[in-house]
Amino acid sequence: MDNSIIPTPDTIPVHWLWFQVLLTFTFILHLLFMNMILGGSLLTIWNLIRGKNIDSESKHLPTLIALTINLGVPPLLFVQVLFGNFFYTSSVMMAVYWILVIPILILAYYGAYIFSKKMETKPLLAKISLIISTVFALYIAFMFVNNSTLALQPNEWGRYLLHPEGKLLNIGDHTFLPRYLHFLVAAVAIASLLKAVWAKFFKKSMNEKEKQLAIKSNLKVFAWATIVQFVVGIWFWISFPTSIGKAFLGGDLTATLLMGIALISALLIIYFALKGKLVQALIQGLFQVIIMAIVREVSRSKYLIDLFKPSELVNVHQTSPLVVFLLTFVIGLLAIYFMYTLTLTSKSNKS
Repeated sequence: MDNSIIPTPDTIPVHWLWFQVLLTFTFILHLLFMNMILGGSLLTIWNLIRGKNIDSESKHLPTLIALTINLGVPPLLFVQVLFGNFFYTSSVMMAVYWILVIPILILAYYGAYIFSKKMETKPLLAKISLIISTVFALYIAFMFVNNSTLALQPNEWGRYLLHPEGKLLNIGDHTFLPRYLHFLVAAVAIASLLKAVWAKFFKKSMNEKEKQLAIKSNLKVFAWATIVQFVVGIWFWISFPTSIGKAFLGGDLTATLLMGIALISALLIIYFALKGKLVQALIQGLFQVIIMAIVREVSRSKYLIDLFKPSELVNVHQTSPLVVFLLTFVIGLLAIYFMYTLTLTSKSNKS
């Protein structure tokens, strides 16, 4: 393809690996909280359909959304630093849908507050608010997947001439649907795992028998969601362009090794979860999130290998912005942890 359509990248202040590591690390943090929101909401709706009561931890939904938004900013900034010439371009091409993410996110936030505050006094309103909020969250996920795939395929940018009004979508991409489903199933899996952790360590209102029952049922969901991921994952892999699919199947040592580790980890997750071993399942689940985040970055590099490499970015050697960011980031994480601890303590005292 003609590389002249790809904008010239900006310079970077320090070595590109700093930004790659920070991108992966902050994305993992954001992913964990995002899974709690989206997966937790889907599980709560499913329980409502089955006539079960709403879990008390659902009251924390607004707080989790706030944390997710804050932890979503750093990886979004870092992806723009490293791949801004691709990400900005795809964002402009789908500008109408992309800019709608902001007001829809605000409405989802309001819906979560209504759900949290009206669970006991107006249960019908709370349920409707949760459903609407979850639909909005699904829209946001849909658009992020669309932007991510479009940014990796400059050969599709020519379609912008047919949609110059900023309404270009990439749903025709073979990886789009399995990628989106992979995203949703993973959210349910991690949310169920974290609900089991919550029942074990934070659900003081439960007796030991109730805790064990909650842990067992949530780990069972975790196991079955992981099993479903095998099917979705195979579909996802088959949908990759041939060169990328082969890279994860022996064509590239690093990619193949990561995929092998991910498969073994998934099998261990299923084993530990079905056996009801919470600690082992938690460790393996978190490890799987880390591995899949790295696989995501390797996949991105394979897509762009003939067009762009972050190592090609010009380093102007200005370390002070990075130092300031790292200090601010660490202080921010500590402040968030402190505030959330106060929130939990306050709610515990009230109950």
